[in-house]
Amino acid sequence: MFHKKTDREEEETLRERLKEDFSQAYAEHGPEIIRYLLSSGMQTADAQDVLQNSFLTMWELRFRIENTKELAPLWFTIARHKMFDFFRRSRRSFSLSDELDHVPASGNPLRELDQPYLRRRISEALRRLPEDMAEAYRLTRISGLSIRETAQIMELTESDVKSKVFRARKKLMESLADLKDFREN
Repeated sequence: MFHKKTDREEEETLRERLKEDFSQAYAEHGPEIIRYLLSSGMQTADAQDVLQNSFLTMWELRFRIENTKELAPLWFTIARHKMFDFFRRSRRSFSLSDELDHVPASGNPLRELDQPYLRRRISEALRRLPEDMAEAYRLTRISGLSIRETAQIMELTESDVKSKVFRARKKLMESLADLKDFREN
């Protein structure tokens, strides 16, 4: 009465589940990874290449991944390493991409006129931070990852990440204190 699945049927079921999990991860985390790569100084085309290459690497590792429901930390880690490889190969500097200029309107005309200036100032302030602090800040604040996910990606403890993000935020606030008027408008 009971139909026992054959090895082929089980393999097909696994393949379908993997496709679903990976498709969902791509839809959910692809934009976050692109935002992270752009905030790290990549141009859109290069960021998309890194995103695709990191996704392919993750797909190649699919049978060694234990929990395909939580792919974000692994994917960010792979994308981060591929980004560093890209910068090493191309010898480009880390700066916020001009393509981040496409930010939604704030409703404040003075603020909107100064968006490129504000982004340049923030970029400069981030660049002055120690790299690990800036990286923790970008992953949590710009990419929206949790402290736990950031800790996994950076291979640090959660308390180390919290400390780095807190110190980065404090230093950024000090560096950008003269922009207080923009924040209040």
